[in-house]
This record gives sequence, structure tokens and C-alpha cells, in this order.
Amino acid sequence: MVTQASRSKGWSVSDAASHGRAFPRREIIIGGCALLLIAWGIRLWGLGGQSLWFDEGWSWRLARMSLDEMARTTAGDRSPPLYYALLHIWIALAGQSELAMRVLSALADTVALAFVVGFACALWRGFPRAWPALLAGLAYACCPFVVWYAQEVRMYALLAALCTAATLFLWRWLCATSSLRHLIAWAVLLGCAVYSHYYAIFLLPAHALLVLAHIVRSKHRVRIALAGRFGLAAGAVVGALIPWLIFASHGFAYDDGFSFPLNTIEGRLAEWLYSFASGGLGRPLPEAGWLMLAGAVGLGLAGFASRRRWAALAVTLLLIVGPLLAATVAVRVFYPYRSVFHPRYLIYVAPVACVLLGGAAARRWLGVGAMALVGALWLPQLSAYLTDPALQRENTRGAVQHVVESLEAGDLVIMSRDNFAVTYYWPPALADSLVALPAGLHGVLADDQPVLAVLNAQQLTRVRLILWQDDVVDPQRLIESTLWANGYEIGEFNFAQIRLPLYRLERRPVVRPAFQTVDVVFGERPGARVQLRRAWLRAEVIPGDWFYVVLEWSLPEAIAQAYKTFVHVLDETGRLAFQSDRLPLNALLPMTRWAIGQPMRDSHAMIAPPALTSSHYQVIVGVYEPQTGQRLLAWQDGRLLGDAVVIGTAPNAASLASFDADTAP
Repeated sequence: MVTQASRSKGWSVSDAASHGRAFPRREIIIGGCALLLIAWGIRLWGLGGQSLWFDEGWSWRLARMSLDEMARTTAGDRSPPLYYALLHIWIALAGQSELAMRVLSALADTVALAFVVGFACALWRGFPRAWPALLAGLAYACCPFVVWYAQEVRMYALLAALCTAATLFLWRWLCATSSLRHLIAWAVLLGCAVYSHYYAIFLLPAHALLVLAHIVRSKHRVRIALAGRFGLAAGAVVGALIPWLIFASHGFAYDDGFSFPLNTIEGRLAEWLYSFASGGLGRPLPEAGWLMLAGAVGLGLAGFASRRRWAALAVTLLLIVGPLLAATVAVRVFYPYRSVFHPRYLIYVAPVACVLLGGAAARRWLGVGAMALVGALWLPQLSAYLTDPALQRENTRGAVQHVVESLEAGDLVIMSRDNFAVTYYWPPALADSLVALPAGLHGVLADDQPVLAVLNAQQLTRVRLILWQDDVVDPQRLIESTLWANGYEIGEFNFAQIRLPLYRLERRPVVRPAFQTVDVVFGERPGARVQLRRAWLRAEVIPGDWFYVVLEWSLPEAIAQAYKTFVHVLDETGRLAFQSDRLPLNALLPMTRWAIGQPMRDSHAMIAPPALTSSHYQVIVGVYEPQTGQRLLAWQDGRLLGDAVVIGTAPNAASLASFDADTAP
């Protein structure tokens, strides 16, 4: 049995032992209740006003599945099923409105605030005033980063609550190691956190180091017992996860085939810090924002130091730095070029960061300074988020309403992949008019055959597109380039990132673009060659209208460098009239990621100037190195064609109209 005498050397209680009485209970109760009311009010503000966005639609979709189907579906996703299972139960009781579904996250984050105050109280045990704990709670209540996700139908608020609660119970066990119920509670809470989001596992190394430090400072005869108990509890957490990882091994961190910038440790850390400072909103930090955050953190550190709370400070820093480093190092080592990191995945670090800020209240003047800095940094951000629609989530509701109001009989609406936020708002009576290309959450459209099949399934006159992240879902623009070849765009109305182009079809059945064979190779050296196989361009140039060019590329062999391409439209004198100059497809899928020999459609949409004087225009294509601008030479059957190749000519529609008018009888 671990006695009190054997525990007295433990560093987790050394600070408390050197100070007097604990917090005044009335101060904690009154202040804590006031903070809970403030936090609850902020999180309820406009809770049902914002539209669901893509990820929230996915949560809604999963929550409506049976638990068995949900488990099988989330096995192919990047988040385990616990949150979705809770949401499944919640919507059965509360309903499926935006407000009802988001209340679950608001409740979870309000509970998280209670654990923030509780953990700060435990760290400052013996301090005569409750101000450090209450300031920590106030910072958390007003932190835009956590408020954003407290108003979202996602698992992040639950993740913050579970991880903060797990930290609190582990600390209580370290302060009273004979109390196994706290260790059991820690294991259960951390296990639930990991089953809510995989990134919760990065809290375990920090907790293990915390326990190790306590064991080192404990009596020699109890070290084995302490290590054994924690080892069993940690093993239970990991062991409970292993069956799921085996079941879902094909899901997390799957290769989506896209290029992603190198995940550097410093880059991901900076990304998290920026989100914590700004809330992750589309609103930039003020010029002095970083100084405000640094000043508030400095005052928090000074507060701990002024009361010689060295152990509490070390614990706080460990719980902040530990998960951040563990996550960023793991991502850098195992998934250096995958999109598997977002600051919200480590949202559970924010509560401990607020505890650090709360330490400034150990001295009255430090606390006032920290409150002023945090208020100046966060309150404008929070106010803007709660009141400015431009900083809120994607307006899927408005986009769907716009499309539905403009629908005509026989129209077809195509959305880029299964956007369940669109499905959430789509009228059930019009379900037959809405299709997804490609079908499925993670699909990438790699073939135009599904496009042709959908467009030819019925006699269509107009096609409306609802495109969100179409550069990811349809990088070759197979949907739009097919529509270009069979009709024309009537117009486009956008809701932030959601594009809503409307096309009229003129040809039935719909066919592929009538490509002309080019068969030209740019570059001479193996490993630096790109083949232009075929090309299609719009039949005429209409002043002030879109002019389309579709190129079909392939790689004879793998290349080490991603080249840029240009499409130049020249007038009769050879002068450049307009152009498109960029990476083929888009930056997410550069040439270095293409499969050898696979045809890749590269679609260019350019607006012709309103004033065009030539009667016809020549279209040329070339390839060049982005760093130097050096063009690759074009070769065909051993003949050098120069540094560009002509793919066709197009007459000026205005000149044709003028000619027809002049020759009319």
C-alpha cells in the first residue's frame, strides 16, 4: 500500500504542501457558475443561424446510419465512431435541426470549461485565492478557437472535454496514488477521447512523462507499484484501440493522390499557434496580435514564477508542448506529404494553454495585464465571428436555396462528390434532380464516362453545378470540359467557396470533346519529357466571352520536376491577345504525381477581351521550367518544332457575324 509518507516526496504535491489553505469554496462556486453561464451564452449565440458546411453534413449523414453501418463507414474515414454514435443518440432525442445538433458540441465545450477550472484549481491547490483558476476559465470561455468548434457538428469540443477531464483525473491520481478510481477514470476518458479522434493519442506521451517524473521523485519501494499501475492503465487504453486500428487500417491517412507541401515541424506548430491566437478565422490577426499573445503568455509564466509554482509550471508546459511536438513529429516522419494535420485536431491543448494564461492572476497586476492583452486580442475576433457573416461557415443553405429557386422543369443538378450538407438542405421532393459526381465521400473523378452516363440518362436542356473543392474532387475538370464541348455557360453565381455555374446543353447525346491528335513531346532528356497527346478548343472566339482549350497530357516516364504550361492565343500579327499560364490541372496534382502513361485532361478557361480586331486567332501551347522560365523544346517524329506547338485556329465570332451581315441578300 502506498502511504502518505511515501507520497510526500512526490513533486506533484510539493507546491501545495508549501502553501496554506485551499481555495475559498464560495469563490470557486460563484465564480465558476458565472463562467459557465458566460461560456454557455457565448456558445448559444446564433447557434442555429449558420448553415451546415461539408464536414457537418458528413456528421449528420453518419449519425443517421445504424451503428453497424456507421462503424463500417468510419473505418474508411479519418475519425473513429464514438462522436457519431453519441450524435446518433442525441438526434433521436433532440432532433436534426442545426441548433439541435450543435447543442451537443456547445454542452461538451461548456463541460470542458468546468474541467479547465478544476484542473487549474488542482494545480494551484493551497493558494489562498481562486483568481488563477477563474482567469483560466475566462480565457477559455472567450477563446475564439474553441468557440468556433463549440458551435460545430463535429467531435472537437467533445475531444477537448474528454482530454481535459483525463488530465485532471491523472493529476488527482498523482496527488493521491492510492486512489485507483482516478486512474481508472483517466484510462476510460482517454480511451473515449481516442475513439473520438485519433489525435488524442498524442496526449499519452505527455501523460507518461508526467507520471515518470512523479515516479522518479517517489520513494524507491513504491516506484514499481506506481509504474505497474500506470502501465496497466495505459496498456488498456492502447489495447482497446488496437482492434479498431486493425479494422480501420485502410482508412486513416489514406493516400488521396494529391501533392501536399512538406509537413515541417515548425510549420505545423506555427499553424496551431496562429489558430489559437486568431481563432482560425478568415480574419487576420492585428499587427500587434503576436505581441499581445506573447505578452499574455509571459505574464502567465511570471505569475507561476512569482509564487514559485515550479512544478505546476513544468506540468503545464509539458501538457502544452508534449502533444504538439508528438503530433508534429509523427506527421513529419510518417506522413510528410499527406494532408493529415489541422490545428483543430489538437484543440485539447487549448484548455491547458488557457491555464497557463490564468497563472498571471497569481499577482493582481499581472492578472490585470493578462486580461487586458487577452481581451484586446480575442474579443474583437470573437465579436467579428459571432456577428460578421463573411467570417462564418460556408453558406450551403443559401447556395441550395438559390439553386432550388432557379430550377426549371427537367434541370439536373450535379454536386462535386456527395456533399451531405447540400443533401441536408435539398428538398426531398426534388431528390431525383440531384446527383453526385463522383459518388462517395472520398472519391476523385478520374474518368469522364460517369459524366457522360449521367448527362445522357435523360433529355437535358440545362445543367446546374454545385462545386465545392472541385479542384480536389475533379482536378481534370471532366464535368465542365464535357459541358464546354456540348453547350455553353449561361452564368455563374458563387457563395464563397461554393461555385454554382449554369450550363445549357445544345447536343444530344452528350459526347466527349472532339480532340485533335497532336502527339508532340516536350523535352529531350529521359526524366524531363512531357507528351501532349491531343487537344480541343472552342470553335470560335467570342469577344468578352469564355474561350476554352482542353489538353490531354501524359508522361513517357516519371519526371523529377513539375513543369508549367502556357496556352497563348495570338492574333494575325502573332501578337499575344490573351493567355492561360499555370501548372497543369492544379497545384494539388502536379506532373510529379501523375501515373506514367495515364492520360490527364488539362482544361483551360480564358475570357477573351471585349475588343478583338483580328478575323481569326492561332492557339499555341508550350511547357517551361517554373524556376528559370526556360521553355522545353517540342519534338514530333524526330523533328524539332521549336519551343511551342500550334494546336489550332479559331475565327473571331464578331468578324463572322459582320461578314454574314455584309453578304446577306
